[in-house]
Amino acid sequence: MCENGHFRGFRSHAEFRPGGTFAGCFTRETLDRDADAVAARVEPSPRRRTEVLEDATRCALCGTPPAQHPMHDDGAVRTDREVWTWLQRWRPDVFADVVAALAVARARGDVAASWRLAMPAPVRERVVDALRASTLTSDQVVPPVRLAPIAKALSKRERDFAVNGLLIAACARCAATRWAQHHDARAFLQAYVQAMYDGDEARARTDTSRWRMMEKVAAAAAHASAHAVVRSA
Repeated sequence: MCENGHFRGFRSHAEFRPGGTFAGCFTRETLDRDADAVAARVEPSPRRRTEVLEDATRCALCGTPPAQHPMHDDGAVRTDREVWTWLQRWRPDVFADVVAALAVARARGDVAASWRLAMPAPVRERVVDALRASTLTSDQVVPPVRLAPIAKALSKRERDFAVNGLLIAACARCAATRWAQHHDARAFLQAYVQAMYDGDEARARTDTSRWRMMEKVAAAAAHASAHAVVRSA
């Protein structure tokens, strides 16, 4: 029944959206309820996200420890020596640029009280960006945008596994770049193995029930995303 009290037969919800037979019978707020309900089913709770970050010491995907942990201060990079050590170990390309820039500054006799001030602005910005990008954030092995189309096809146990069991702590750099391109089922499985089993697929397969659920979720998510790519082409 529409908001005007009329009963009308329809075959799908698409008929109520723009271009459909019954477009305009419902307000946008009403139509968005189903989408909101699906989103709620594939998004971890704030408490679950906090728990994952509280327990994390490094990015589950690339292994980088955060320069500044979002939940606690222990292990945070503070002094110049700690910054140098962190860059040398985790961002050697940035560290090489810093060393080269400081060598040029010293050759010119431009030695500031702080090595940070002696660097040219572009190099200093690279250092700041590297430190900021190491911040941990919660991420999902299979992101909500891939889970939403398959949410109804998963059992409650499978959906809870995909939403809460596959929630990880990832650095901002990994979280921002990993879903830029289309991912097939193998890519989802590789992310799962890397994040949950330190890249040891043999060990991941020994946990048979979880592996089978992961295979199902990965295949369904890849199939749904492949269809999305075709429709948008």
